[in-house]
Amino acid sequence: MAQHILFKAGNQTFALPIDQTDKIIALENITRIPDVSSYIIGVQDIEDEVIAIIDLADRFFAQPNQNQEETEIILVNWKETKVGLLVDEVKTVQAYDTADLIDKEAEKVDGLSTSYITAFVQSQDEIIPVLDPHSLFTGDQAEEMRKLVAIHAIKV
Repeated sequence: MAQHILFKAGNQTFALPIDQTDKIIALENITRIPDVSSYIIGVQDIEDEVIAIIDLADRFFAQPNQNQEETEIILVNWKETKVGLLVDEVKTVQAYDTADLIDKEAEKVDGLSTSYITAFVQSQDEIIPVLDPHSLFTGDQAEEMRKLVAIHAIKV
């Protein structure tokens, strides 16, 4: 049984493996970044670390979150760093039996828009995509994220 965080983004429920997450925090004191993709809403200082914040509703559905005061940020591991995923709401933590899931890593194709979905959980009410945070960005998106997170913060 693997634990997953269930959350809503763009009126869709998603799941993330809890072992790929760090914590859930509030959106505060965001610093906007010019000339980046619209789903990168900016950076936020989180425990003396500058973290890029991604609006998942904008990233997945091209519908920016309109009510950021009511949102939450899930800090996830992405490549060798952390990024914040802005979500509508965190719903719960749920355990799913993942023993019958095969490792999709070898089957992923770079650039394929759904390569970040590793499985679907079929509940009584809905079908929930399980996300791989390491595959949220492909090609040019991944390059943009790498360049953004590589910018050094200078402490004063």
